[in-house]
Amino acid sequence: MPAKSYSLFIIFFLYSTFGTFSSSYATSTEKIIEYQKLAETKKLWEDRYWILLLHYTKTTFGNWVSEADSSTFFLSGEGQKNPEEELYSAIQAFMTPESPPPGEENWMHPACKFPERKRWIQEKLSIPDSDFAKVDCSRFEKWFATLNPKGAKIIFASYYMNAPASIFGHTLLKLDSGDPNRKEILEYSVNYAANADPATTNAIVYSILGLFGGYPGTFSLFPYYVKISEYNDIESRDLWEYELDLKEEEVRRMTRHLWELGAASFDYYFLDENCSYHLFSLIEVARPSLHLRDKAPFVIPGDTVKKYIEQAGLVKDIKYRPSLHSKIIQKLRKMNEDERELYENVMNNGNISLLTNKEPDPKIRTSFLSDTILDSFRYKKAEGDSPKEWDQTYKQLLLFRSKLTDHYEDSGYSPITQSPHVGHGSSALYNEVGTSSLGNFVGFGYRAAVHDLLNTDQGYIPNSSVDYFSLKARYYQDSKKLHLEEFHIIRMLSLTPYNSLGRSISYFVDSGADSSVYKKKGNEEDRKLLEWQALLRPEDLSYTLYRLDDVSKSEKYERVTNANLETTFGYSFQDQFSEGPKRFLFSAQAGAKVRYNGKYDTNAVVAPQIAAYWIANFDSFKAVLSLHYYTFSIYGVPDDYKAQLGFRYAIHANHELRLEAKAQRNYNEASFSYVYQF
Repeated sequence: MPAKSYSLFIIFFLYSTFGTFSSSYATSTEKIIEYQKLAETKKLWEDRYWILLLHYTKTTFGNWVSEADSSTFFLSGEGQKNPEEELYSAIQAFMTPESPPPGEENWMHPACKFPERKRWIQEKLSIPDSDFAKVDCSRFEKWFATLNPKGAKIIFASYYMNAPASIFGHTLLKLDSGDPNRKEILEYSVNYAANADPATTNAIVYSILGLFGGYPGTFSLFPYYVKISEYNDIESRDLWEYELDLKEEEVRRMTRHLWELGAASFDYYFLDENCSYHLFSLIEVARPSLHLRDKAPFVIPGDTVKKYIEQAGLVKDIKYRPSLHSKIIQKLRKMNEDERELYENVMNNGNISLLTNKEPDPKIRTSFLSDTILDSFRYKKAEGDSPKEWDQTYKQLLLFRSKLTDHYEDSGYSPITQSPHVGHGSSALYNEVGTSSLGNFVGFGYRAAVHDLLNTDQGYIPNSSVDYFSLKARYYQDSKKLHLEEFHIIRMLSLTPYNSLGRSISYFVDSGADSSVYKKKGNEEDRKLLEWQALLRPEDLSYTLYRLDDVSKSEKYERVTNANLETTFGYSFQDQFSEGPKRFLFSAQAGAKVRYNGKYDTNAVVAPQIAAYWIANFDSFKAVLSLHYYTFSIYGVPDDYKAQLGFRYAIHANHELRLEAKAQRNYNEASFSYVYQF
């Protein structure tokens, strides 16, 4: 081809290519502007669904701000605080072809990264598929097809007192495919949690950072069997599954948004923006007519389960999945005396020959007993409470069990714990009147969360308490002073029974402030001075006697508030293996107490202490006796003690009446109170 012909061909090619591209670009830009104007006309950015998808909330001053804290969750630089700009940017991004930046292997086009936003915008503005950028979203499509979501359950993992991170319980979401060929435990669960490892982090640091948003919270996806193993087997936490009555399209919408949340992180707060709060957000995306986040200041997982129950028709079924520990307890309660005696003997030293070499006995269900012992071996291994040689013993017993042919009924067990939605509210208001050696008083109190020892155990771990940010204040009639009686940043008490299955340690931890009563030094000194004055200046005797009478009438004692930190450890005892209600428990513990106030020469004292608890529980009625003795005499100041006896009558799960008595050094009191929980 001649040179001239080559030139014409090149000019024609360039004109054809770039002229067409330019025209196409202009058309695309015009369409983007057209759809943005349409969105503006409809004020689409004010739509509740858009607000939910971007997790916007209104500030005190009425401005929008998203709870998402990562910039990658937004398509506009102003997106975190401007839902309108974010909407326009989303329209533009979904309609504009983009290529991955060099080296960004995980890059995704915005239309693939935010499929639910795109679907909703397309629906609201009636945008044909041809107007969107042609992109390959195979990664998202494969992920979505694997989940194949058709149903959903809220899972509540109950409290586990030996793990501080679990004291509020935990909720997660389970997605169900409805595939009859897929076992339920192979479905997927959605977990939202602080990005920290409580097992390797100092408990105090973990608590403080968790309270004040020191950790990022992120969503993650796990096969459900992983969570069952973690909660049921390793942490001994019962699971409660609440099946939601959501339509398939609602679940699919929520799941597409879940994919979008992979680009998001949120500041994690234990008491409000926690796992349960962000599950609320997901369920609201599934069904925007729900307003689950219109809430009290604190979001406690056990309380959020009640929120689902309160929505008419939202929960259609509740299922209990006992922990390994609970399964063993259930079986032990079904054993007859011969079986239980044999069980105890085997578990004492791991000598399974007592069972495997035993002659057939009609009173012994060998397979039932073997299964219980196998479960117990697994439990003790998970707790780190079994010798190494028991690994081989476990295998031998498995082999023995595989040859057994007798069968037993493995159903009909009663739950060891009760579902959280039947429990009392975790916040509480206390109102009391009483009389004391310092005069009559009226008092009030508040508890942010969760449960105290006199509360009903229904829906909570029996014989335990967790007081988070609680206080009691009193106005004494005689002194006409308002006094801070006690304040707890956190107070935890766990009375786990000691038995052949587990040698769990009971414990008590308290941080905050308590009260004690001291003799006023000034009164005693004034009295001595006046007595000397009566001897030395008899001419002023009448005045001196008047002053002595005045001093004797003034207050001799003073009730003061101390900074307080204390802990005890010990063992608790209860007949846990017999059937029927567990009425009584006794616990003995020892530890130390740190008290700080200006009444001591050293300001702060650290004293050994011993403590004991006795609990009698008869459903609506409960009595708790607690005794603490503090040996401050090692510092040359009088020892102190605290003996408390409380009786509770539950009118309703959320309404209680209490009669309590307390004795301390230089102080006694009796009070009557009404407790309202919400």
